[in-house]
Amino acid sequence: MKSKQRSTALRFAAVLRTGFSLVDLIVACSLIAILVAIFLPTIQVATEEANLKTCTNHIRLLSNSFHGYADARKAFPPRRTGFGGKMAYGGWGSQILPHLQPALNDQYDHDFDFYDPKNKEVVETQVSEFLCPSAPHDRKMTISASASAGSRNADRATVFTVDAGPNDFISSNGLFMPDAGYGANWPSELRGNDHQSMTDNDPLPFRLITDGMTNTFLIIEKAGLPESWRVGKKTSDTAPIGGENSRGSWAGFGSIAFMVFDRETGTVRGKGDSNDCAVNCNNYFGIYGFHPQGANVLFCDGSVRFVTPKLDGLIYGRLTTRDDGQAIDLAAF
Repeated sequence: MKSKQRSTALRFAAVLRTGFSLVDLIVACSLIAILVAIFLPTIQVATEEANLKTCTNHIRLLSNSFHGYADARKAFPPRRTGFGGKMAYGGWGSQILPHLQPALNDQYDHDFDFYDPKNKEVVETQVSEFLCPSAPHDRKMTISASASAGSRNADRATVFTVDAGPNDFISSNGLFMPDAGYGANWPSELRGNDHQSMTDNDPLPFRLITDGMTNTFLIIEKAGLPESWRVGKKTSDTAPIGGENSRGSWAGFGSIAFMVFDRETGTVRGKGDSNDCAVNCNNYFGIYGFHPQGANVLFCDGSVRFVTPKLDGLIYGRLTTRDDGQAIDLAAF
């Protein structure tokens, strides 16, 4: 019996040694490559669809938290705090934290700067609702600064450093409208930073959003910081991140000036013509998502829309401004 088993084993081993020729292996590898080429795009599309759905859900959760903050105040939170030394440095992310992550908020002290050692553990937490899974992963915002005049920390000399959790969404603190083309007649008084849906230090009452809640941006998707992305390509540029006024951290300043860029490179400011790009051309000053066709934006009324690169610069400016008094065709983008 043992001799028969040994003979069978030897024959099986011989088959393994001689069963696959070089041609067989080449054919097998070719078939695998063909199958990967066929099914990989389908898998990638399915993955992006799932990521977009999650990203949209996250911005809806942020919307709920904004309106949780606003329920008793009839106002939106300050986009950034700390100007004039009246408050510690922070932004809307920490303001809505009680309605988004209550347990995390219990550990956060608003009387200290967001980068203060007292808030370090909280601020270094990556909060999923502030992130879009389509964006690059494993990012951190290294921020170094000393205590502000509005902080309760009396040590003004020491430079504190935190690796803050990132934020893929931001609000506006001003608008750079092109001086020519469609921007030529844009009123000069609307070019400052006092005409957006949130303001500095203090809550902004709803009554000041005279264009209507359905016609005004609250926050936009602006993903990928601190990496620099231009028209779908990562660049070697270094985004101005690092100090107390850093953008891109969920606990830090939650706003930046909005502007348009040329569609080819995403690096030159727009000129007021049809080549200007507001979506997916520049991830520091414009709407930017890592979705193939566009990005999410949140309106003041709580509605979320997916905007595409066909959004022109003039409508972008009007949606960014709460009181320009101009009609907007929401079907135009």
